[in-house]
Amino acid sequence: MARFIIKRTLLGLFTLFVIITVTFFLIAGAPGDPIAAKVEQMPEKAQRVIRAKYGLDQPVFKRYIIYMKNLITTGDFGESIIYTGRSATDVIKANAPISVKINIIALLAQVIIGVFLGLVAALNMGKSVDHITRVSVVLAICIPSFVFAALLQYFVAFKWRLVPVFGWGKPAHYVLPVLAYALPGIATYAKYMRSSTLSVINEDYIVTAKAKGATQGRIVRKHILRNAMIPIVTMLGPAIAGIFGSSFVIENVFAIPGLGSYYVNAVRDNDYTMVLGLTVFFAILYVAALILVDILYGVVDPRIKVAGGED
Repeated sequence: MARFIIKRTLLGLFTLFVIITVTFFLIAGAPGDPIAAKVEQMPEKAQRVIRAKYGLDQPVFKRYIIYMKNLITTGDFGESIIYTGRSATDVIKANAPISVKINIIALLAQVIIGVFLGLVAALNMGKSVDHITRVSVVLAICIPSFVFAALLQYFVAFKWRLVPVFGWGKPAHYVLPVLAYALPGIATYAKYMRSSTLSVINEDYIVTAKAKGATQGRIVRKHILRNAMIPIVTMLGPAIAGIFGSSFVIENVFAIPGLGSYYVNAVRDNDYTMVLGLTVFFAILYVAALILVDILYGVVDPRIKVAGGED
């Protein structure tokens, strides 16, 4: 297992290197001048000072070497061009906790409710609860989260006045964004859990457990649930990384000062260094989450652990 983890980690580091390199040169080659609006009213000498500060007077490859060196040795993601003196690291420290709070609650709701609904639907295949769940899942998957956000704002906040329309800082502000973000995810987890459960309930070990007189609850807990959860674990990797970046639209709709909202603003303002820094941060999280999923496979299914040890 240790060898398996080391191989996955090395592969992850190589993947990060490729992502960072490609992202850097794509942003460096983008049309336009990232600081043109900032220096257009300054004297030529002052413009040269500003460009030198951000290394824009250097060849692209040299800037790349400097960026990689700073990233590896000091963990420096770069300094904002638009907001002088504010680095991507500062933004991550200030805004990431906000995104984490709202998205962890939504992710827990997605997994717990989605797995429960999918399991119940599969165990009652062909019955009313199964049909209702399947129709609800299709509708929820087809409707984008920002549509849910608009509907929730209109009915729950504006018409019924149960919670604030938007904003941040009070417990009531969590309700609408969590619901808007969680509903499509609940449907997705329910869909995959139902399919996965149906694929295992007729396996030989389930039939054997029934023949030995095991109760329905024990069969579900010890045999069905554990094996049916493997696709859910696969989905958790990107979902964990998405805690910081998958709710860009939701954060903007509800005026939440999270990391996703700040990323959108950086793109809008052509803050190239901030876009690069946050993109690298998201990439690191994504690759780390995928490595974590590989390790969790061995916990959920021992057969995968054995295969990994033989790799």
